[in-house]
Amino acid sequence: MANAATGKRRYPGRQFLWAGIALAILGPAAYAIQLWARQLFTPWYVPAIGTVGAALVIMALVSARSVGRLLALVLVGILAAREWYLMLELAKLPAYAGPLEVGKPVPAFEARLADGSEFRPGDLSGKNTLLVFFRGRM
Repeated sequence: MANAATGKRRYPGRQFLWAGIALAILGPAAYAIQLWARQLFTPWYVPAIGTVGAALVIMALVSARSVGRLLALVLVGILAAREWYLMLELAKLPAYAGPLEVGKPVPAFEARLADGSEFRPGDLSGKNTLLVFFRGRM
């Protein structure tokens, strides 16, 4: 809103504040939709969107300082930091320390070949074999 006497806006940076808050909410909402759609890929966009949201709230705080904007920055900043922590630390895959080692027997398993016939560890005996598993997609 413009003040007719001074020509200045009453709430400078308000659009940055609301855009930052909206982006902070959009990231987790998009991830929830991704999970609902059963699209299981790394949601790298969530912390990126949260960081952009925090930057927009900082721009709003620089435009006009207030307790509400400071509180919004703290909340959006905590959310963005949590998203980065989840992405970079908690989403790491552990180092593979599986049961297969050179010279050790193969653990029990059952699998199917492409033609539908069963394949068991006994089919590997006496052969030098390399197993490759393709997860595939439907």
